[in-house]
Amino acid sequence: MANINDNIRGKKLFKEGSSKQFASVDGNGEVTVSKEISDDLSSLTDISNVFNDDGLYQVNRFLLKQLEDVRQDVEELHAFIKDAFGKDSSSAASQGGKGETGSTGPTGPTGPAGSQGSTGSTGPTGPTGATGPTGPAGTNASVSGFKGEKRVGKETWTFEDGLLKSVK
Repeated sequence: MANINDNIRGKKLFKEGSSKQFASVDGNGEVTVSKEISDDLSSLTDISNVFNDDGLYQVNRFLLKQLEDVRQDVEELHAFIKDAFGKDSSSAASQGGKGETGSTGPTGPTGPAGSQGSTGSTGPTGPTGATGPTGPAGTNASVSGFKGEKRVGKETWTFEDGLLKSVK
């Protein structure tokens, strides 16, 4: 849908200046002509003189062709706007209510499985477990069966069956 711009971005071909003024272009790019030329151009009502005078026709024929093309374009635009929006501009911008929403389409197929995620962080340490049962009684591991005392510094170490029994 298109919008019609308020600014047609066009300039007038000329604007009227003071009497006997030479034609000039102002700071806005608009051509100012003398009052006499402006009055003469405004009084023109019939283009037939250009067609009847072969010299004028030959000089202006390309401009006449372009002018006719522009006239046809304006005529087509006029017909389009009238057909699309009507003659009354106050109703041209109105819109009707929002239409109904269509039904939902069928559910699509299930997509492929995603890749496996990264390993999570280590969790907290668990509680200490219960003490296990007492093991079976061991055997006498002494090899030498040594029995006696040994003086180490100021201490006396006592051995029986190769095992240290006391330190005094």
